[in-house]
Amino acid sequence: MMMKLLPAAVVALLLLAGCQETPNETAKDVAAARQDAAKNVTEAREDKAAVVATSNDKVADARQDYAETDKDALKKLTVAEADAMVKTANADFEIANAQATGRADVAKQACGTLTGVEKDACISNAEANLAAELATAVANRDAMLVAAEHHE
Repeated sequence: MMMKLLPAAVVALLLLAGCQETPNETAKDVAAARQDAAKNVTEAREDKAAVVATSNDKVADARQDYAETDKDALKKLTVAEADAMVKTANADFEIANAQATGRADVAKQACGTLTGVEKDACISNAEANLAAELATAVANRDAMLVAAEHHE
C-alpha cells in the first residue's frame, strides 16, 4: 500500500516545488518587466514628442496666418491650439498608462518568490495600485480634454 502512495507523494512534492520561483528567477523576471516597461514608456514619450511637434507646427502656422489676417485666422489659431491640447492630453495619457502598467508588471514579478496568501495579497496590491493609477490618468486626460473643448 505504501509503495502505491509513494509515486503520488513524489509527484505532489514536485508540483509544489515547481510553483515557487527561486529568488534568481524572480530577479530575472523583475528585470525583464522593468526593461519592457522602460521600452513602452520610451515609445510613448517618442510618440508624444512627434505629436506635440506636429501640433506646435500647426499652431505656429495658425499664428502666422493670424498675424496676416484677422478673425478667420484667430478661429484657425484657436482650433489649432485646441487640437494640440487634445493630442497632448492623449499622449500624456498613453505615457501615464505605460508607466502604470510597467510598475504593475514589475510589482507582480516581484511577487514570484511568495506563495499562498502572501502572493495573492502581493498581486492584489499591484493590481489595485494599477487601477488607481489608471483612474488618475483617465481623470487627468479628461480634465485636459474639457479644457481643450472650452478653448475653442
